[in-house]
Amino acid sequence: MDLAIKGKTSPPRLQREGGISTFLTHSFIDYLQHIGVDVSTMYEPALLKAATASGGRVPIADCQMLLEHAINELNDPNLILKMAERTQLKHFGLFGFAAMSSRTLNDAANMLLRFQSVIADVNTVQRHDRGDLVELHWLPHLGPPSPLCMQHGLGCWMVTARHLTHQPDLVADAYFSFARPDDLTVYQRVFGGALHFNAPVTKLVFNASYMALPVAQSDPSTHSLLMGQLEKAFYALSHNGFVQRLTEHVAKHLSSNRVGIRQVAEAFGMSPRTLQYQLNADGYGYRNLLERIRQEHAEHYLAQTDLSLNEIAFMLGYSEQSPFQNAFKRWTGMSPGEFRKANEARASRYVP
Repeated sequence: MDLAIKGKTSPPRLQREGGISTFLTHSFIDYLQHIGVDVSTMYEPALLKAATASGGRVPIADCQMLLEHAINELNDPNLILKMAERTQLKHFGLFGFAAMSSRTLNDAANMLLRFQSVIADVNTVQRHDRGDLVELHWLPHLGPPSPLCMQHGLGCWMVTARHLTHQPDLVADAYFSFARPDDLTVYQRVFGGALHFNAPVTKLVFNASYMALPVAQSDPSTHSLLMGQLEKAFYALSHNGFVQRLTEHVAKHLSSNRVGIRQVAEAFGMSPRTLQYQLNADGYGYRNLLERIRQEHAEHYLAQTDLSLNEIAFMLGYSEQSPFQNAFKRWTGMSPGEFRKANEARASRYVP
């Protein structure tokens, strides 16, 4: 569904990659209303209805259009960080309530690693332990990363950590891959630590001792119940109807590399255009889906097997090891070897 800005029409899109929970898009609308904006004069009713529907998802392209329009209309380049600054745990839906009842900030961070797509299917999160520091990397799925999504993602991580622990003085260093903005006032207020721009990777870096901080409203019984519901939501999102069947087919044919969109569409008895249209309806693009399937399988093979990199590359449909290594670096910010070593080190370490 292409959502219209008031008085304008959405440009046609051939591919939509990723979606955002309407719990979050509803928070965007709430913030605009909080600062006195009459959203009914800014957006068409269809957009407002879709952005505030309970339990839905808005394609990332439409969400970005919503945000960009607000920034332009209000002439406020820091609007997204200000939105993130006012984000509450309820704006993350079921994930937020599960995090609120978890035991420690480490538990909540591990939830983010696993269930990020329940909140927003735009990026993956990678954790890297560096001695006294922990890094959380914000990595886009495909294509050029959106500065708006980066700002909101890292801003929400920082604000949520303070909410969960009831410690407003937590600080972190923030790294962004886009150019330094003119005004850093809001950045300094949100993160509290050093700010870096034109960085190779967008990430949040903070003291490892934060991970042991207790969550203020921890409730083991409630957490167990919510985690069961979150697992079901995650499974439904990842394995929904047509997408599930398509994912299973692609995974089965990875090693033969018969996973081009024409080959897959033919196997499903449809044209490539129709296949892509059906994926768009669920907020996916075919290339995006194929890359994610390969990434998930690669991480499984690296973490759970002793297969060589050549063997893994072949099983994922690559004719050589080099293209696989390049792709894995793009997906995760790490080489396959670095990922395997980090996983082995984490598995052997006791985490409080």
